[in-house]
Formats: sequence, structure tokens, C-alpha cells
Amino acid sequence: MRNTVGVADEEPILEGAGLGEPAAAEEAGWGLEFGRRQPEPPLTRAQTLCELGRYSDAVSAVAIAISKDPRDVEAWCVMADAQLGSEKPAAALEAARTAAKLDPGHERPHRLASLALGRLGRDEDAAEAALQATRCDPGSWQAHVRLAHSLAAFRARLGEAREAAERARALRPEQPEPHLALGAVALAAGQQADAASAFCAALAADPQCVEAHHQLAGLQTPGARGG
Repeated sequence: MRNTVGVADEEPILEGAGLGEPAAAEEAGWGLEFGRRQPEPPLTRAQTLCELGRYSDAVSAVAIAISKDPRDVEAWCVMADAQLGSEKPAAALEAARTAAKLDPGHERPHRLASLALGRLGRDEDAAEAALQATRCDPGSWQAHVRLAHSLAAFRARLGEAREAAERARALRPEQPEPHLALGAVALAAGQQADAASAFCAALAADPQCVEAHHQLAGLQTPGARGG
């Protein structure tokens, strides 16, 4: 039986999640096909804008997709992602919960809800949502990464956090994020050498990983991390 902790009971809400003025974004989303300008699907446009870090524009673009199909789970997930990027965790949580209501067995809505809850300082709820994501898809390395980060907020659960990060690394060792999660857990435990090793592993996976560079720079600063 699937657990749907943290899932809203309401029908999809088209207000309060960034669905105000979609027209400008619809006009902006154009691609090229057979030498002629063709409208790019709003959801595709929104995903591209998120990748470019243009989160406010992404919110407007994905609003169009949602207005056309309010039961599109992927669109609601993109809305949550865009709202997180726009530093609006409450709106992100609303969108993520709507997606989870529509498809309780999909791990991504729960993972996004966990991110939003963490930003809101609701650490216990964030951990529960992340755990639900791993239940929905035990093979999702992203879900285990999120679980590791959420559990690292609790000193009594650092062992569980490390296990989650190690599961993520076992699933996708070539990705930097599992190594970053291991580093974050090590920092929470006060294990700076282990943290540095994990961040170096993240750089080996992706030499351009900004977070790994940032964390290593912090560890190399005299007196950093209380050392």
C-alpha cells in the first residue's frame, strides 16, 4: 500500500502556484522546424528555461502547460522546480503536493516536496517526504541523495543519512551528487577529512561541479567548519 504522507487532498489549484500571466511566455516559446518558426511546447520551453536558470520565465511558461492540462504531473513537477529556483518554497510545495496527489506512486513529486519543506525549515516533514520518494522508487539515486541530505539535519540519524548517500553512490557513482551527499553527511558528523575526500570524488565525477569547489574552498579556509 502506498503511503501518501504530505499529499494535499484538494483538486489541482490554478492559483497561487504561479499561473497568473502565461501569454508572454507562450509568445516567447518558439523553435525551428523545416526552416519555419514553430511554437515550442510550453512544457519543453519551461524545462529549457529551468536549465538556463531563468526560473521566473519558466514559471510563466509552465503555467501555460498546466492551464491546458491541469492533471499533467510532469508540468506540476516543473512548476515546483521553477518555484524552488525562484526562492518560493511555499509555492513549490503546493505544486509538488498537487503532483503527488495526481500520482502518489511517482517519486519526483515527493522528492520536490522534501526540497521545499527543507527550505521552509520543516526538517522532519522533509525527511518523511524524501523517505516516501525512496519507497516509490528504490532505484532512484536522486531520491536517496535527497534522503541523505534531509536526514543529515538530525545528528541521531547521521548513520541512516550515510547509508542513503552510499546507496545513491552505488546506483550512480559517475554522478557528482551522491558524493556531495556523502560530503554533506560527513560535515554534519564533524568528519572533515571524509568530507574533503567525498568532495574530491565529486570533482572527479564532474570537474566543473560548483558545489564541490565551494565546499573544498570552505574546508581549506583556516578555522573553517570549527576546525
